[in-house]
Amino acid sequence: MKLSGLFGIVCGTALFATSAAFALPKATEIYPNMGLGWNLGNTMEVPSDPTAWGNIVPTAEIINGVKAAGFTTIRIPCAWDSHASNGTIDASWLATVKSVVDMAIANDMYVLLNSHWDNGWLEDEVFSGTHLDRNAQSTTTDSSVVRQKQENYWKQIADYFKDYDEHLIFASANEPGVNDPWLSSGQLEFDNNRMIILKRLHEACLRAVRASGGNNATRTVIVQMPRTEIDMYQMLANNYPEDPAGKGYTMAEAHFYPYQFSLMTADESWGKTFWYWEDETTGAADRTCSGSTLGSKQSIDKQFQKLQLAFADEGIPVVIGEMGANKRYSLVGTAGFDLNTHLKAIAAWYGYTVASAKSHGIVPVIWDTAFEGKNEGKDDMTIIRRQASNGSNLGAVVDELTMNAIKTQFAAATPYAGPKDLPTYAETDKALWVTYSTKISTKSETGTIRFNFEGGADWSAYESISFEIRTEPISVTGCEGDEKNGCNGYAWTSVDMFAMSTSKSTWSDHHLASMEDFSGILNTVTVKLAGDGDDEDALNLVDKSYVTAWGINIYATQLVGTIYLNNILLHKADGTVDTLASFDTAPKNITTAGIASKPTYIQANAKGTGGQAPTAAIAPVRAAAASKMLVSVQYGMVMAQFNAATTAPAKAVLMNTMGQTIAQQNFTASKGMNTVELSSDYRGPAVLMVKQGSQRYMQKVILK
Repeated sequence: MKLSGLFGIVCGTALFATSAAFALPKATEIYPNMGLGWNLGNTMEVPSDPTAWGNIVPTAEIINGVKAAGFTTIRIPCAWDSHASNGTIDASWLATVKSVVDMAIANDMYVLLNSHWDNGWLEDEVFSGTHLDRNAQSTTTDSSVVRQKQENYWKQIADYFKDYDEHLIFASANEPGVNDPWLSSGQLEFDNNRMIILKRLHEACLRAVRASGGNNATRTVIVQMPRTEIDMYQMLANNYPEDPAGKGYTMAEAHFYPYQFSLMTADESWGKTFWYWEDETTGAADRTCSGSTLGSKQSIDKQFQKLQLAFADEGIPVVIGEMGANKRYSLVGTAGFDLNTHLKAIAAWYGYTVASAKSHGIVPVIWDTAFEGKNEGKDDMTIIRRQASNGSNLGAVVDELTMNAIKTQFAAATPYAGPKDLPTYAETDKALWVTYSTKISTKSETGTIRFNFEGGADWSAYESISFEIRTEPISVTGCEGDEKNGCNGYAWTSVDMFAMSTSKSTWSDHHLASMEDFSGILNTVTVKLAGDGDDEDALNLVDKSYVTAWGINIYATQLVGTIYLNNILLHKADGTVDTLASFDTAPKNITTAGIASKPTYIQANAKGTGGQAPTAAIAPVRAAAASKMLVSVQYGMVMAQFNAATTAPAKAVLMNTMGQTIAQQNFTASKGMNTVELSSDYRGPAVLMVKQGSQRYMQKVILK
């Protein structure tokens, strides 16, 4: 094997050794010193030959440059299987990896050494038995064979590096399951059964490392959540690997590439690429990542808070092992694209993301490919120069704007100070706990929590309503195979707040979010009661002086999940509040219906957890009758025909797959057949809802 640019440090392993008589520091002690991280991407993980993708095995000049730029942790994605014969890792490859590890540690950097993709021998095989491979072809996996292979390789790696101190950290895998095949209904599901297989793969690594002895007995090891997707963090939290060393010597890993802002290369029928971020925009709203969109300030903080609560607050620091956003040089010359504003937006996103990570107990590690696309009109994520074809100054910072944003905002961020003292609750404090389970495969079903006010309640003095809510969609899957009855593989959830007011019980409805948006953390939601009738931020009660019902509806296909609800408060203009329900005493006026279970009352807590969750396995379901709403789609327009039981106000709403309103129309539906049309320049999958009082029709559409 030819290794160009190989540079070795002439020194003994003892330089980095500590006495085996003493345990290495715990992960929580190491985390505060790790600082900013950087990836040696597209090099040591390249199967068979680290130079095959254009990069050299790094020299001291490059590693010194990484440290000088401001990084104090380096992640080395590494291949092992393609450098092994008959299960034995080649000695020269171990020596090559050691040379890079030594250069980094000589710079007082922490090193994250992982087992990367390497043709997918582990990461594409988180299965047991017959399954679809990444090309959607049927294959069979013996999970015990993969597990033995994992343990064998880590035994060799651990033995080779056993005397290194805490600056060397092992990582069990990279992105397990990320190459699962994509089907017509989306990517193949990574369920709890597969999480058990992944847990055992992580435990195989831990067993091998601990059995090696020496400093490996307490060396920090990083374990990955499924696909390293933050939205799958709960699977890892619920099935965390057991470590022979005991608690405190592991970290958890996620990756962060908000797709439309980071990776998406061209507009799709379902959405556009984002060129700008938050305030760094030329004003093109449909090109700006903001609000609650994945990758915005709001979503970054919320996603990282989930990781903090599930792991960091439990003594398990988190590593964002990869994060990045493409600088889109390929779009220069495209109408509406301003490169300078785009580059400012990219830098601002990096800065905010690393700062938010720091404050939530997370180590951010920037992905860097070394390819520089600026002069070729191609996108890149490169910060440090590693290819001599771009200049002789290897190790130099080639993106000063981004690097400055990363360093300054990370330095200014408030460090994570450990878990905060959560509020305490008396034994008499209760919360509402309801479970949901759909039974029909081919259309949305509804679960209702409702408070009834006989004779009407006077809410004239109140300006808004608030409540604490946490939902957990344990399983949300699309239906399969019944297209005749409307099944299209589409899974969708929506959490709506509703009320009935006036003596005629006029319906008001306000879309809050999807169930997934309320998962992981206890959320406090506040909504105005009245608006101008078309205020998207308000419930828009028709008559606050005569409210006959208030409640929450969850609409979903193929859902198994739960809701925690507490402290429903009515707020006056002067700042005082009245309690609608605290659940310390079971309300007599509360009912549940549809896919919602009977209400139970559990011990209230600060995380919104507790109660008996339903099984994640969805029982066989029956197909629904064909929808009563007939929908046709033309370019820029969708038309729906539906039958109304009475003449009354109605509302038609188009929402995208993130639950955001695309278009809406308020109208009066007449008794009998009605037609409503909505126009939108949005393209791709969406959900059309037509609501009239308690009647609701819902159907997925593909907008052209």
